[in-house]
Amino acid sequence: MHADVFNKFKDDKGEFKSCLIDDVKGMLSLYEAAHIRFHGEDVLDEALIFTTTNLTSMMKSSTSFSCSPLGRQVKHSLDQPFHKAISRLEARKYYISFYQLENEKLKSDSVIRLAKLSFKLVQALYKQELSDLSRWWRDLDLVSKLPFFRDRLVESYFLATVAYFEPSDSLSRVFMAKLIIFISVVDDSFDVYGTIEELKLFTDAFESKGKTIPKETFEWLRGAPKPLRSSGLIVRLINDIASHQFEQQRGHVASSVECYMKEFGVLEEEACDEIQKMMEEAWKDLNEECFTRRSAVLPWPLPLRLVSLTRMANLIYKNGEDTYTRSSTRMKENATLLYIDPVDPSSYYFLGLSTLTLERDKGETTHTYNLIQSITYVIFPREMLQAYKATMTPRSHTE
Repeated sequence: MHADVFNKFKDDKGEFKSCLIDDVKGMLSLYEAAHIRFHGEDVLDEALIFTTTNLTSMMKSSTSFSCSPLGRQVKHSLDQPFHKAISRLEARKYYISFYQLENEKLKSDSVIRLAKLSFKLVQALYKQELSDLSRWWRDLDLVSKLPFFRDRLVESYFLATVAYFEPSDSLSRVFMAKLIIFISVVDDSFDVYGTIEELKLFTDAFESKGKTIPKETFEWLRGAPKPLRSSGLIVRLINDIASHQFEQQRGHVASSVECYMKEFGVLEEEACDEIQKMMEEAWKDLNEECFTRRSAVLPWPLPLRLVSLTRMANLIYKNGEDTYTRSSTRMKENATLLYIDPVDPSSYYFLGLSTLTLERDKGETTHTYNLIQSITYVIFPREMLQAYKATMTPRSHTE
């Protein structure tokens, strides 16, 4: 669908019709659609300004509206547009929890019940992977050997889950979690702890391993494919906005914020606003690559991963806060929702499995067997067990 279709919402003067303001759901849909815009789609740029301005005004002017179910939905979308959100976290934090609380009819809806069951099973897989990572991390014992770096095992796995959230991505998820941990170790070694002499020795030791990356790879990267360049730009800029004040106190080199302030002679607030505009332009590049494949310089799965990684950075540094370094607030809350808190436990019946049942299935589905054995529970909708109550007699159960 071409963006020109949105021109039908404009009047003869080329402005969005005032009657749209009365249709809050329509305004909200237009607001979400405007985030998936490309370069040159001025009508969507205007739509984003129009909807953001009016939806924000509604939230401020009416307490009753802001407290209503629709008002809460508007508040959430203004804070976190769906296109830049984390799919699995949104499902848990918003679409399951919010909708079932605000609409009693949805509590018995089969789609919602299936969503809960799906999330619970995936949550069990996440717990198993996190348990395995914890054992690996404990055996590695880097915390006692290098006490200066940020110990962020759960946070690293959480960020890996953001990028690779599907159950089939298990290997990639675990590998990326380990990679993020080691990046933190190297980053803190250079930024916080190491002296010039120590870091030179560290770099020499790393380079002594040989040239394992072929020259052609660097030549390809030097061309900086647009999706890769755009994703990297967003990650770099949003990191600078969140951490530049703290880093300047530690004597870091100037970030993009300081560079912009010095080059254009503006205050910090204006510099950050302009950098935000740069990031919005970079998002358009990512959108074009994902939705049109105009350049096709990257194999198809990679643009989607770049979008996921960009969303990950948006989550870490949202609202100018580095939640990876200071992980005791929002990061902890999100990780708890994803890995620990159950989804409406009153709707499910927890059936303990016997060792005999597990052993019988072991040869056929080893992965499923290992998962169930570690968790020791399988989750069924309560209504399902009631329907088959006469034929199902578990040895033990908990409500």
